Amino acid sequence: MSPSAGTIFRLWFEEVWNKNDTDRITTYLAPDGIIYALDLAGGDAQGPDAFRAFFEQFMESFSDVHFTVHEVMETEDMAAGRWSAQLTHSGDGFGFPASGETVTVTGMSMIRLKDGLVVEGWNEWDRLRMATTCRMVAPPA
Repeated sequence: MSPSAGTIFRLWFEEVWNKNDTDRITTYLAPDGIIYALDLAGGDAQGPDAFRAFFEQFMESFSDVHFTVHEVMETEDMAAGRWSAQLTHSGDGFGFPASGETVTVTGMSMIRLKDGLVVEGWNEWDRLRMATTCRMVAPPA
């Protein structure tokens, strides 16, 4: 029996993000699975290779990355949860020079499973806080 959607949601953040285990991407993400709204521009990634490319660029740009999953709600094939992440902008990826700033961002994600794998994932998170704290954009007046 496959783990529940809520369990996979939690494992994704713990194993892929917190443990930086890129081998787990293919454990949880279907070959044609799509993750929406990953980056500051709201870009998507379809399939494990595209997600891995985003993930590696992200980890080159940010260090000390740690996600905390606060709550998860689930149905049969879907899970949604609220999370926060603390990270330091230590690299020059994504077209912005490293600021050295540490930032905490909050967000919510939702996943849909098919045959025990994520086939769709949606993300909404505080892109403005990250962009202004890390000096990627000027703060609002």
